[in-house]
Amino acid sequence: MKRRSISVAMCAAFLVLALSASPLQAAFVYQFEIFTDNGGYNDDPGVDVFMEVFNGEGIASFKFFNDSTITSSITNIYFDDGSLLGIDTITNSAGVSFSKDGPANIPGADLLEPDFVADREFNIGADPPPYHNGVNNPPPDEWVQVTFNLINGGTIDDVIDELNSGALRVGIHIQGFEDGSSESAVAVPEPASIFMLGLGVFALRKKRLN
Repeated sequence: MKRRSISVAMCAAFLVLALSASPLQAAFVYQFEIFTDNGGYNDDPGVDVFMEVFNGEGIASFKFFNDSTITSSITNIYFDDGSLLGIDTITNSAGVSFSKDGPANIPGADLLEPDFVADREFNIGADPPPYHNGVNNPPPDEWVQVTFNLINGGTIDDVIDELNSGALRVGIHIQGFEDGSSESAVAVPEPASIFMLGLGVFALRKKRLN
């Protein structure tokens, strides 16, 4: 899967903005890397899926996007451990429909070290038919956001630390590839891709590389 490159100057600018803004405005981007090998798309640069992680008061939100240039759909999302307390809300964009209680564990869980062990209470899945109701590659611009309450005393800093250390892992199942295969992927830290959201006059969205 392709990786985005960010210039040193751009990283510095993002960090300055992050440090000068209120905590409610900071967001982090995590790219997903496929770890299964069921078809021809394991390392295809056209597969481009990622999540934004940002905070509110006592909550953490995870927003999932599919910017792939290959036909595909995010159909299930899994959470392994961390300081999450429970799902507060699921918000779907137009054309997307996810509900609580997705499948019990991510396919290929034992291929990771340690094994991925999802908490079923935290998993969400696209409603049937999953490919139609999942997060499809553009057009259109689809997404799903799941917001968690945090364990008492938990903060967004704890969540980000856990994501970066692997204490909290997020996985997805991607279906609908043209060869009929599906793949599993996990989020990997990209600390340099800090940016700001919700400022009104300033908003920066992640863009595909040609």
